Amino acid sequence: MRFTFNDIELNLTAGLLIKDGQTISIRAKTLLVLKYLIAEKDHVVTKQALLAEVWHDVVVQEQVLVQSIKEIRDLLGSHVIKTYPRQGYQWTAELSEITNERSIFGRSVNTSYLALITALILLTFIGLFIYQTSQSNHQSSSKERFTVALLPVINDMPDDIHDWVPLQGMDYISQSLTKNTQLQLIPRTQLLQSIPLSKQTKLQNSVNPDPQELRALTQTLNVDLLVQTTLRGYPQDFQLDYSFYLARRVEQGVILSSNIRDAFTQLVQRITQRFAPDTAQISQPYISDFSNEAFARGIALYLQRDYVQATTFFSSALQTNNDLLAARRFLAASYINSGDTEQGIILMKENIAQARQKKMPREEIRSHLMIGVLLIHQYEKDSLTHHDLSKAERYILLTKKLAEQYHDALFIAYAHEELAKIKRLQLQYHEAIPLLKKAIQYHKEFKGSYGQTRALIELALIAYAQGKTELGGNYFTQATTIAYKDGVATNKVAILLAQAQVALNAKQIEAAQNYAKHAKNIAIEAKNNILIARVTAWQDDSNTYQVN
Repeated sequence: MRFTFNDIELNLTAGLLIKDGQTISIRAKTLLVLKYLIAEKDHVVTKQALLAEVWHDVVVQEQVLVQSIKEIRDLLGSHVIKTYPRQGYQWTAELSEITNERSIFGRSVNTSYLALITALILLTFIGLFIYQTSQSNHQSSSKERFTVALLPVINDMPDDIHDWVPLQGMDYISQSLTKNTQLQLIPRTQLLQSIPLSKQTKLQNSVNPDPQELRALTQTLNVDLLVQTTLRGYPQDFQLDYSFYLARRVEQGVILSSNIRDAFTQLVQRITQRFAPDTAQISQPYISDFSNEAFARGIALYLQRDYVQATTFFSSALQTNNDLLAARRFLAASYINSGDTEQGIILMKENIAQARQKKMPREEIRSHLMIGVLLIHQYEKDSLTHHDLSKAERYILLTKKLAEQYHDALFIAYAHEELAKIKRLQLQYHEAIPLLKKAIQYHKEFKGSYGQTRALIELALIAYAQGKTELGGNYFTQATTIAYKDGVATNKVAILLAQAQVALNAKQIEAAQNYAKHAKNIAIEAKNNILIARVTAWQDDSNTYQVN
């Protein structure tokens, strides 16, 4: 169904509108609300009817509907929907349906003209297909196997204990592909000899390699495919970003896993499915996994703290694949980091409902935790709103219950830490201390000891609050020793900012400033924009919460 009104073209089938020459996507749920209101434009539609029609598969609050109505008004004008207090909504704008004409890029053309255009496009496509087929046949006769070059995995883990990842990760992927496919892998020695040492160092140390340089490298190596990967995250919670550089395009994606080996194995499977000759994938036309590519691009913008642009890509990923819960989580975090906390919480609640329905326990657990942590921060920012802290405690307790139910030790530890923080803010130190010691015990089960740092910082803050200065100093020393042993910049900064806050509370202004300055230098050296922003916020006393 297509309509026009006020120089706006509305395509309800594609979920698009063309306004001022720009094509704008409409969020999936908002599109369903819009369709229903237009279909029932002669009646006032109750909120209950809209919720039952659009969100029939999940349990949501009325606020999600309010948000969709707001989005429609922002896109089309406030006059298009009239609100009837305590009744519902009604579509009021006059629409002209496009029937015997079709729209191309915002201009209307008649059906015969459209048929001519379609025929020309089809002929062009057939011509290109014949050309590409002949080229493919020519290439296959002169080149027997599809060649692949794997670059060393960029290690963006916030520690020193994963220094083995670049070359061992590269070898694992290469050996798996050699064993399971007919792809021709460029040997590591030959690959590294082909790349100048200065460029090798730059590629391994750059978190965001220059795509132009990688395209040029693909040509220099004369390979069909160049694979570039980056490992991020924390133990038990890894993210592998990948880019496939081909002759005429770049394909991107993201793999999430609790295990590094599993992440590499998933990448091998994707390369095999996409490029292995024995599955005839190379001769097939490329069908983009648009949702994953949009998700990958959104993450790249998120890491650059360009949250507004990131929301566009995360929304696009969800519109293509509404089951990509990690994209909704990142979208929620982008809204929160942009200042729209309310919309972020709405999205996280949607994630909880959908994760429960899809039986994805870690996403459900993580979403509960994110909301709880956000509410804790809101309480810290305005301690007069005591109800926020009790609500936060409910979310964290649900996190703990679910994590225990699914034996997710990492999130059990996180839940203990956040519950302890709540108890500290309530001055219930005797309840907080056992929770923190329990969290430390869980973290000791994981590879790398730096998961203990946050609990040690909390113990230090409690000790100082109780007037036990020496004990607080000892906890800070333990945390610092672990952070430097494992080389974790994030934790080094967290410790220094906690020490700065303790000094500030004691009216030791110069000492507080020195701690913050040291933290800023570490963040800059780590080239971590989120850490730099966190220190700057502390120095400016802006108390801005950023979801990491």
